[in-house]
Amino acid sequence: MKRLARRCIPQRRQSGGNRNSLDDRRGAHSGNSMRRHSRSFVFSAAALILLTCVLWGCVGLRSELYREETAHRYQAACKQYKGGDYEAARSGFESVIALDSDYGPAHAALGNLALIREDYPGALAHYRAAVAADPELEADLQPLILVALAHKARAPLQKAGVTLGRIYPLIMADRTVDVEALLEKDIPLQLLARDTMGITPGKLNEMQAKIAETADPMKGTARYRLFLGYLLFFGETEDTLAAVLVESAVSQAMKKDQQQAFVVLGQLYERQSKLNAAVDALLAAVDAGLPLAEVAHHLARIYRVDIESIRSPQDTSAGDMAPPEPMRIEVATHLSPPPGLDLGAVSEPRDVQPTVSTGSRNTF
Repeated sequence: MKRLARRCIPQRRQSGGNRNSLDDRRGAHSGNSMRRHSRSFVFSAAALILLTCVLWGCVGLRSELYREETAHRYQAACKQYKGGDYEAARSGFESVIALDSDYGPAHAALGNLALIREDYPGALAHYRAAVAADPELEADLQPLILVALAHKARAPLQKAGVTLGRIYPLIMADRTVDVEALLEKDIPLQLLARDTMGITPGKLNEMQAKIAETADPMKGTARYRLFLGYLLFFGETEDTLAAVLVESAVSQAMKKDQQQAFVVLGQLYERQSKLNAAVDALLAAVDAGLPLAEVAHHLARIYRVDIESIRSPQDTSAGDMAPPEPMRIEVATHLSPPPGLDLGAVSEPRDVQPTVSTGSRNTF
């Protein structure tokens, strides 16, 4: 039994020692694994940092390459433009914009090409894009922008094929019926009358002189008489005859023509110092449907007041309980003001009588 006991005791010790050794091996293996994972993490982080640096370097290199490519394409397109190959130049400048949409000189060049082919809205769009991208271009492009705007406004005349240059020989030859046929087209008469691009100054003066000699307010269609009156009005010659011609046609004119005719008539009366008649004509334009804002500056000029002093009765607050009063311009005259109204102490250099326009909802 003792021998057996001695044999068993070492066996127990040996068994316990094995378990401890196994635990030690497991701990060592775990430590090695953690060290390997740590090294792997450090290596991954370093690789990520290195990759980021490389990418940033590539971005800068890519941007530099883009700039060089953009400049190269722009210079090539400029050579084509100067050589008269407009289609190739247009494609070249458009490729520049495709690379860099904020390349101002390319937009300006495309604006020039659009102006050459008489695409005035397109020219304006490119000129404005050029100025937005590079404000320093504005001084050089402003004259071209004005040209494009002027031609864009002439679009209705170009579409109808009617210009003063075409009308000139007809008027000089007393071919009234042919002139009336052209004026029946859907064109703004005022735009045509002041369109000096289609005629030389000498011919325009000859035509105005011919009208001053032969115009008859009793003959011709309403649009024909309005047109003759507008030609004299914009030429600032024969204001009296111009007013008579417009007066003779305004009541027969269509709505839009009538509105503009009343405005011109008001300006003609103002030139002749018929200020009350001028106000009446301008208010008649409002009664015919023209927004008050479109004649407010004329009224302000006549009464020597600020434009803001002129407001429509419709602008009154809806919360006001009292009924709206007729519109008035605050101005002092030599007459005593109506009872209960304080018109201030604004001095009026002109002898303007307060005018009530008969039949108008706007009163001064």
